[in-house]
Amino acid sequence: MELRSRLRSCNVYITTGVDFTKENCNLKISIQSDCIVLNCYIEDFGSKRRDSLSSIESLSDSYDETDEELDVSTYIPISEFCHIIPNSMSCLRIDKNTVSFRILTEPKNGGNFYTELLTTGKPENSVKKQNLKINIKISEELKIVCSNCSNVLSDGCVKFDRILELPSANLDMTEWFCHGHDHGNVADVVIKQNKLDFLYRLTYFVIDQSILSEKSNKFNSKREVYHCSRCLAWLGLKIKDTVRLYNSEVKVHNNEKEVHIFSYENQPENIHVNDFIQTIESITEDFKIGFQYAVMCKIVLECTISAAKKQYLLIWIMDKELQVLKNKENVTNNKIELKSSFVTKILYKIELALNDEVENWLTDPVVVNTEISKNMFSEGIEHLQKMASKVPESFRYSNGFHVSYLKI
Repeated sequence: MELRSRLRSCNVYITTGVDFTKENCNLKISIQSDCIVLNCYIEDFGSKRRDSLSSIESLSDSYDETDEELDVSTYIPISEFCHIIPNSMSCLRIDKNTVSFRILTEPKNGGNFYTELLTTGKPENSVKKQNLKINIKISEELKIVCSNCSNVLSDGCVKFDRILELPSANLDMTEWFCHGHDHGNVADVVIKQNKLDFLYRLTYFVIDQSILSEKSNKFNSKREVYHCSRCLAWLGLKIKDTVRLYNSEVKVHNNEKEVHIFSYENQPENIHVNDFIQTIESITEDFKIGFQYAVMCKIVLECTISAAKKQYLLIWIMDKELQVLKNKENVTNNKIELKSSFVTKILYKIELALNDEVENWLTDPVVVNTEISKNMFSEGIEHLQKMASKVPESFRYSNGFHVSYLKI
């Protein structure tokens, strides 16, 4: 159930083990102020009793669990989260084993259609982005190794003099100053990196190419994409005299253990998927600060496969903090218990080559674009496809885009 308190509406998606399109199956939906009641009647073909498949009712009477005449099969209480306006069901759609409809709601804290009561405090629940921990320190000896085969990439042990966060690639430097300068156009300012600087951004870091081993640099001398010289794994990108390496593709060896450069508060099962999610959430957070005038955040994730081949993932953030009510696994006495969480709902589209639509997105000043690793791209798409399975099949596509959640 997608609950939008500000819009006073709730979209309900129900998946069952019953095919409602069969002739011997009848469904009745009762919309009450504190709950939704589903009655499913499955009859034999020889039975005299035959209810219509379109027997859909919206009732305002309170529900009594002792009333055996209703023959209730499923009871969904929702009063913990909001109040339903009876007789407000619309957009009913039944497709095989799925049922979807929309209902109007009233907030729990009072108010009505004409008056909204706003709370002064910060919302208790929201989409919480995990904080990244940097597992290296200034002047600490370490080796950079391939996360796939543990091949040493650095030129022996290295020590970094500075560890600094990079600004966004979409940053407009002219917004940093309120007056003019006599040293040229500030928009053309280029960050100069020292040899022992460790510069990071999102889930990648940039280092000087000279601190990597001669063997690795020689192997990648004619490549735009930086590969492991042993297992040929995709590691990062060459940018002039620097190399951009990705957290999910390399590790650091220090204190006799190998760890990723960045780690999460909760250890992820799949580092590629977690870095993918972290990248989108970080961009969305920055977007909210820098582009208040834009309604929705649009992101282009680029993946360089080779010097001549690039792939693109177009992402449109539809709802950054959408409250979703999902049933708990255990159902007792035909009563479903709901748990609330806040998710990010997105539209996404995969483009395997540069085309007019991708160019339009890239030239749009409010679109944020960044490069991600090859594994982040492929496994991130698999993750979005998995999350899309939470949406009924008939609602998974909109105007050529796939509908999904970032994580649930």
